[in-house]
Amino acid sequence: MSSEGGLRVYSAAGSGYDPSNTMAFNIVASEATNIFQGDVVKLVNDGTVVAMSAVGDTPVVGVFVGCEYTDNNGDMTYSNKYTDTITAEGTTAHVLVNPQQLYTIQISDGSDGDTTLTRTAIGLNYDLELLAGNTTSGVSGFCLDTSTAGSAGAANLRLVGLTNNDGSNNMGGTASTTYTHGIVMIDPEINFWTNGPGL
Repeated sequence: MSSEGGLRVYSAAGSGYDPSNTMAFNIVASEATNIFQGDVVKLVNDGTVVAMSAVGDTPVVGVFVGCEYTDNNGDMTYSNKYTDTITAEGTTAHVLVNPQQLYTIQISDGSDGDTTLTRTAIGLNYDLELLAGNTTSGVSGFCLDTSTAGSAGAANLRLVGLTNNDGSNNMGGTASTTYTHGIVMIDPEINFWTNGPGL
């Protein structure tokens, strides 16, 4: 599988990316679960965030883009990933929180393999395939999971469009044209900012 980075910013419901849509959350000291750039994160009951580890995790607050922490030399450090080797108190996660933010994401067959979708999938909801991130590049391994058919019911992602990795054929093909990447938003049914459950 050629994972290409989890959820990547596409646009915000017709407008460009606005960095003011990020919000700071704490990561508990010595949190055992790694968080990678492009991972979907959920809120937990101590007010901190962790990466989703199961498709039913809620409430989702957004997409992780990086963190700041104090390293062992006492220096403030920025990283696009959080790893369990960071033990400092006060680690800050930066999370994209706009509930209408659109992202691109690679399409997977649910068995760590690449696959494609056609326009008939637009409007359906899909869960994530929660693949491990890349510890060298710091980018997420999350993909859109097509192993079960898209649904009108609650899932992790709402598919609103299709594209390819290079941006070609952005829904400009025929009904049978296949695409490698989905254009998605976090499904409002699980989103903390819209309809997701509280803690």
